[in-house]
Amino acid sequence: MRQAITVALLSLSAMIAEGAAAQDRTQPVLWGQALREDAQAFHDLIANNHPGPIDAANPAFNVSLEAGLALALDRAQTADSYAAWRAALTEYAASFNDGHLGLTQIEDSSEPVVVQWPGFLVGLRSGEAGERYEVVYSRDTAAPPVGAVLEDCDGRSAEALGYEMIGREVGRWSLHATRVSHAVWTFVDAGNPYVQRARQCRFDVDGRRTTHTLTWRPLDPTDRDAGIATANGERFTASTLIRPWSGGMWLELGDFGADPRTAGGERLTDMLADAETRVAQLRGAPVLVFDLRGNNGGSSTWLTSLARTIWGADYVDARVIDDATVDWRASADNLAKLESYVAQFSSQPETLAYLNTLIDGMRSAMAEGELLFHEPKAPSPAPTTTLQNPVAGKIYVLTDFGCSSACLDAVDTLTALGAVQVGQETSADTLYNEIRYVPLPSGRATAYVPMKVYRERLRANNEPAVPTHVWAGPIADTTGIENWIAHLKDSD
Repeated sequence: MRQAITVALLSLSAMIAEGAAAQDRTQPVLWGQALREDAQAFHDLIANNHPGPIDAANPAFNVSLEAGLALALDRAQTADSYAAWRAALTEYAASFNDGHLGLTQIEDSSEPVVVQWPGFLVGLRSGEAGERYEVVYSRDTAAPPVGAVLEDCDGRSAEALGYEMIGREVGRWSLHATRVSHAVWTFVDAGNPYVQRARQCRFDVDGRRTTHTLTWRPLDPTDRDAGIATANGERFTASTLIRPWSGGMWLELGDFGADPRTAGGERLTDMLADAETRVAQLRGAPVLVFDLRGNNGGSSTWLTSLARTIWGADYVDARVIDDATVDWRASADNLAKLESYVAQFSSQPETLAYLNTLIDGMRSAMAEGELLFHEPKAPSPAPTTTLQNPVAGKIYVLTDFGCSSACLDAVDTLTALGAVQVGQETSADTLYNEIRYVPLPSGRATAYVPMKVYRERLRANNEPAVPTHVWAGPIADTTGIENWIAHLKDSD
């Protein structure tokens, strides 16, 4: 089975950035220089440590690497504001369309930034006719009403406008999960000088076309937050515990934070211990639900350990078969990062042994001048038909649109063990994985860059996990979801 050992992309509480340097905030910022230096450092970090630049299976990677740098350096010649620095840099990062390669901890501007809107916000809605950009929040009687469907603006289709205004800056616009979570920003202007905000738009209002000339004005944070909540719904994060419910047993797994020394790691450790005492109860439950709402990834070893406790190691190894292999980019910085995990995982013998294998292998590869280290693959267990599934009941895995990284690995594992995916379509990840964090020269943003690449992974590059049963209600409505799943059992 594959393993992921590093921290989650969006769970940064335990993150320690490498090489952080104190910055002098008393001097005026030369934004063009900051953009030039940060973009070059981002490029070099990737070129020297990411598998992509030497990945023969992905020749387009270097096109993005060099074209993105060229565009950022060109923009650096005229960049004179925080908004220009941020937009150019984030667009460079987004051009890779990789949730494991990008920027985080982007510092807010110390200068006033006037964020504007036209008095309404849209959300992405789906139906039999496909996706539509629909007005979901309005504070202007002259604006299109709630429920109006956007057709086009200034000759740009709704889809093209969404991509230009926000898709280029967030990347992975081909994913439904990305469009759903970011479409609300289509009519928000944060001063990006590289896009043209809409001036005149056409809407379908109950079958009647209306035209609106937009009047842009400052966006109050209260309206911003209310609009986002209306467009996207409240993202709910499950706890970390095992509990009974009316249909059987419910396992809340809202976090796979990698470090067992953190509060989240301690909760996961306690949950694994609790599972060991409840094995008979879990195996005999009419319905088992693995609740991944709010889970952005982390370490897949938590779910692997939990599955082995519930099903038994032999059964898991026989059912969860993946022929993927792994290559690591061999570099001094990547080796140092792996070595830094030794203390972190000292209390987990299995993970520590795996980690030492990686360290030894990368050292050997570097000594031989190799740029890639091929991770040894454990032999697959011999096929067997004698093992019986010890879990008697129906199994469901509940997902939301933010599920990524190790959360996706959990979905893969659980569905291989017979679970039915329910909830929302997930996010997705590329074949590049296992990230580390490095601050950029300005000190105003931190880059995250993957160290390894999967070969022949069953789940394709940037392929989401699509639920068998889609939950259309609020993802935070636990009671409603419980009742829904209880009735699903009768129809499956």
